[in-house]
Amino acid sequence: MDSNFRSAFIAFVGRPNSGKSTLMNTLLGEQLSIVTSLPQTTRRNLKGIYTSENMQLVFVDTPGIHKGKHALNESMLKEASNVINEGIDLVCYIVDLSRDFGDEEASVANMVKRSGNTVMIVFNKKDMCENPVKKAEQFFELFTDLNKSSFIIVSAIDKASRTVFLQAVSPYVHEGPKYYDEESLTDESLRFFAAEYIRKQVILNTREEVPHAVFVEIESYKETEESHNVDATIHVETNGQRGIIVGKKGSVINKIRKAAEEELAELTGTKVKITCHVKVSPKWRDNESFLSRMGMLEKAKPK
Repeated sequence: MDSNFRSAFIAFVGRPNSGKSTLMNTLLGEQLSIVTSLPQTTRRNLKGIYTSENMQLVFVDTPGIHKGKHALNESMLKEASNVINEGIDLVCYIVDLSRDFGDEEASVANMVKRSGNTVMIVFNKKDMCENPVKKAEQFFELFTDLNKSSFIIVSAIDKASRTVFLQAVSPYVHEGPKYYDEESLTDESLRFFAAEYIRKQVILNTREEVPHAVFVEIESYKETEESHNVDATIHVETNGQRGIIVGKKGSVINKIRKAAEEELAELTGTKVKITCHVKVSPKWRDNESFLSRMGMLEKAKPK
């Protein structure tokens, strides 16, 4: 192992819509994690890999931490909690400066504190806050257990945040191996991204409860020299939701499919053909058998 090479695993945690995914995308220079204005867009932990000549950082983008009413929400909460309680060198706690701090923020702060990990606070969305420094001071007044944590104040959508962030985490990155080759951006499969791109387009093209009630299952993913062919099932909970996604004469589902094809084609560098079926799976968010079969049922691990 090169004694000059350094590496670290860094978890991003925070409330829904705090900017975790946006920050990771900015750091990687790629739209790896899907970003929308919908809270709870991220449902699974997603690794993003940053590699330079002498350093590798493995970021873990976690679901937004909040108390939900479904088994799916509970599983997402456990997913985030499990990450910061094992195998992480640094927890980056993303705090949204544009919103008031309340019970939800307190829940995240307590989880971060209980993990016992080294913590760096990333105060985000300074562009949407009248006085970012004062707001950061208010945070530390409320959550005194985190007073000794280092912190930065950024706007994750600003490319300059990349330099600020990398300089700030540098003291926490120690001698270590290169876990992934330098070309890797993630360890996720193309099946994962196909599902995420379809779900992203559902979010962008529907409204109200529909995006939350959608799960995209990739039935098959076949690669040929000419194209990548994807067969997907979009699970919803009611006939009404199915009707919204399909749209008049299939107008909405076709729009979703074509946009997802374009995004996946950009990622793979080849032609993509997606076939989408919409299936009603009543109350799937509370169906532990369904969640387990889809790999979405996370169990809390002992600390």
